[in-house]
Amino acid sequence: MSTARIPSLRRRLLVRMLLPVLALALLLGFAGALVIGNVVETTHDRLLDGSVLAIAERLTVEDGEVSVDLPRVALGMLESQAQDRIYYSVTYLGALVTGYRDLPLADVDRLTPGVTAHRDGIVRGASVRIAAQARRIYGKPSPVLVQVAETREARQTLERRLLAGLAFAELGLLGLIGTLSWYSIDSGLRPLTRLSDEIGRRAVPGAINLQPLDVAGVPREAMAPVLALNTLLRRLEHSIEGERTFTADASHQLRTPLAVLRMHVELLRRAAPGDPAQAATLDEIEGAARRLERLLAQLIALARADEGAGGGPVATTDLNEVAARVVTEQVAPALARGTEIVLDRPDGVVPVLGDPFIAGEILSNLVDNAIRYNRPGGTTTVRVARTESGACLEVEDEGPGIPAAEREKVFERFYRVVSRGGPEGSGLGLAIVRALADRIGGAVTLRARAEGPGLVARVDFRVPPSV
Repeated sequence: MSTARIPSLRRRLLVRMLLPVLALALLLGFAGALVIGNVVETTHDRLLDGSVLAIAERLTVEDGEVSVDLPRVALGMLESQAQDRIYYSVTYLGALVTGYRDLPLADVDRLTPGVTAHRDGIVRGASVRIAAQARRIYGKPSPVLVQVAETREARQTLERRLLAGLAFAELGLLGLIGTLSWYSIDSGLRPLTRLSDEIGRRAVPGAINLQPLDVAGVPREAMAPVLALNTLLRRLEHSIEGERTFTADASHQLRTPLAVLRMHVELLRRAAPGDPAQAATLDEIEGAARRLERLLAQLIALARADEGAGGGPVATTDLNEVAARVVTEQVAPALARGTEIVLDRPDGVVPVLGDPFIAGEILSNLVDNAIRYNRPGGTTTVRVARTESGACLEVEDEGPGIPAAEREKVFERFYRVVSRGGPEGSGLGLAIVRALADRIGGAVTLRARAEGPGLVARVDFRVPPSV
């Protein structure tokens, strides 16, 4: 299963926490935008009010006509960096006294004298905000209309700046909340992370550990699966222990009758040395007994390999020494089958991680297979080499080899290549090699010889960190 498709509890919790925060941020942003718009509008309207009031205060009647002494401050207070355009007009009964004719007039009858009213409009194609006030003056029966209009560039610029500031503040707040939430979730899930790491370490090949998980620090929500897993581990340990006991008892019980059987075969052979038919029968019985003994030995070795390393410290082994010992032990079987065995190794020590007994069992099974299936007069080469990633061990024979399509299947228990020829076997040798290699973290591969028929079995070993 791809890790990208595995759901993450941490990510799910973070999303569930941030969604309400995001909804609240959007709500606050909408409310803030309304407040900012209202504040900007009110602030600039007050400036317009001041300009209208400054003009209205200078209204007078001279010779029966309305006049106004327009103060500079009346329009100067509306100046801004946005370079807004200012329009004004003073009218009486619809007649322009001073100002811009194209400024739309307000309905004087709807205005309360002395109170400034505001509205939006269009002047010369630009959107403007208009402040209007009807002012009564001495000598005129009808009120005078004073209007000041301002384009909206300054308002819009200020509103955009405030909205941008609000957006950045909310984004920063969301980022801070997300970071703190991630840290809080990570701290809260740390016990589960430690539990996951402990279970993951037990899943590594060769690091089988059936000890119950430590429940100290496990949160209440995860206690049920942990307790269930501990129960399963205890049952599995009892089951494996029963299998080990059965294997040990069965091997001892079967070895004794086999030894008695071989002894009686030898006695019968001595009693009738001149009978060829009986001798052939006795040879078949002895051969079957030997094959059964070898099968028992391989079953016991396989059961021991399945026991695992128990999670203890990994030993360091000299691969050169193991190879020399195994080759010395296999010289006699090789000569008995009419083949030669050669050891090719570098000088010095080749340290690898793994128990010496396990490394020896791996090599013994590979060499035994190579001798058994080698051609008459062939050579079995045991090669030790240092590699970039560690060290490796190769066993090469000149037998019929294994087809490429079946090189992975032969690691299955009791699987045999029918077309390979040679003596009969149990189909357990390479299964034992794979199980033992997994136990010490090694890797087993098979390939054809570079020249001629034959097979090369390679085992890559890990090396100590200091090497």
